[in-house]
Parts: sequence; C-alpha cells; structure tokens
Amino acid sequence: MIKSYQRSSKLFNKGPSLLSKLLLLIFISIVLMGADYRFHYLKNIRQVTNVFTKPFHTLLNLPSDIYNFTTEYFSNQSRLIDENEALKLNIDSLKADLQRLDFIDQENNQLKNLLEVKNAYKFKTEAVSIIYSRFDPFNQKIIIDGGQNKDFQAGQPVINALGLVGQISNVFPETSEVTLIVDKKMSVPIQIQRNGLRAITNGNGQDETILLSYLPNSVDVIIGDVLKTSGIDTIYPEGIAVAEVAEINNNPNLPFAKIICKPISAIRNHTHVLVVTPINKIVNNVAPIKNDQKK
Repeated sequence: MIKSYQRSSKLFNKGPSLLSKLLLLIFISIVLMGADYRFHYLKNIRQVTNVFTKPFHTLLNLPSDIYNFTTEYFSNQSRLIDENEALKLNIDSLKADLQRLDFIDQENNQLKNLLEVKNAYKFKTEAVSIIYSRFDPFNQKIIIDGGQNKDFQAGQPVINALGLVGQISNVFPETSEVTLIVDKKMSVPIQIQRNGLRAITNGNGQDETILLSYLPNSVDVIIGDVLKTSGIDTIYPEGIAVAEVAEINNNPNLPFAKIICKPISAIRNHTHVLVVTPINKIVNNVAPIKNDQKK
C-alpha cells in the first residue's frame, strides 16, 4: 500500500519538461512583444525598468568609457604636439625665407645706389664686395674681394653710396685690406661744406667716430656741419662726404676744441663698396698726343 502511494506521488509530482518550459517562455515572450508592439502595453514598465537599470549600465560601461576617453585624449595630444612642431618648423622656414628676401632687397638697393654714385662721380671706380670685417679699438678694417688680380694699389680710396669708407692699406693676389677712416692711423684732409673751412680728421679708434683735430675753441663749426674731402692731397678726390659733426666740447683750459664727428658711410650696414682709381693713374693712362696730331 505504501509503495503504491509513493509511485503515484512521484507520478503526480513530475512537472513539465525543461523543453516545454522553454517553449512556453518563448511563446509568452512573442505574445508580449506582439502586444507591446501593437498596443504599447509595456511602455511604462520599460521606462521604469530603464530608470533602475541605467546606473548599472553606466557603471558597467565606465571602464570602457574611461579607456576610450584616455586613448582619445592622448591621441589628440600627440597629434596637436606633432602639428605644433610642424607649424614651428614652417614658421622658422618662412622667417628664414623672409630674411633672405630682405637681405637680397637691401643688397639690390645698395648696388643700385652704388651704380648711381658710380655714374655721378667724374672719377673712375670699380665695385667690389666686402668679404670680411674687423671692428675693434686697435683695428678698424675690412677685406674686399679684389687685389692684384684687379690691379688694385695701396693708397686707393674706397667709398660707398653714402661717402668715404677708407683707404686700401695692403694688396694681396685676390683680396685687399681696407683701413677705415675711423681707425687711429687714418687722417683725411676735409673742408666744411657750410663755410669751406679746411682741416684734418683723425680716426678715434672707438665708438665708430672720427675727430676734427687742431681747431681752436673759437672755430666756426656747429653740430650738423657736413665734412667733405678737400682734394688737396691728390689721394681723395674732392667733394666726397666724410662725416657729420655730432659733438663739440670747448674747454678754456685746452688750446683746441674737441670735435667729434660721425662717419656718413655707415660701413657696418653695407656689403659692397667702390674702389676709386688714383688720379695719377688716370693721368698716366691717357694716351700721349702724337706729333702729327699736334699739327
């Protein structure tokens, strides 16, 4: 009797199979989805469910979001750094091009001015470039790109478009040394353009200035007076601008005034100069008149 009861109990306790349950769930899901699609019955339930599940979704996606944000941030930083470096290189290149163009423009203007001066003066000149400059208290010199190969001689004056630069002091096979008028060894006979007063300038050796020497305190010289070559030494042709009076110091205890002048040539800002052919060389190169021409 007991065994018969146990067998009947197991029979009635046995529920539907797992497959049946799965099919039932699928059927219910399809019915609910169809009803929701048709009548929107689950809309409110879904909204409520989204409210409760959204924080969990956010929390679950947080590591991925952090990774994506960090990757994108550093990628953008790297890209910006590369772009910045490229822009800097581009700017440096443009600056270099601008400097080259500015230098070429200045050089063209200097050559144009030299040509105008060359045509304006009656004496013969030859244009050369400056290849080296030396400015210190003991030596105020430049090196030009012409020497024995251009038949240059020591003593030839050198000028630029503004005025007197100096004088050739040494000649080499392909270059020449020019001592500037501001050098202590240099003296130039001049006359003041305003009143024709003649005097001699001497290089100061510093501050790129020259001194107007051995003139009394009462001399008729004013600031702004322009000094030009007098031509009396037959080395420097007459009328070349030399300097402008910048400062006058009169000391009653001294016999002479201290007159400081600023050279007009401004040699530091120039790349080309003109070498002046000596007057005696021009005369010697003139062909002699033949006896039959005299007749």
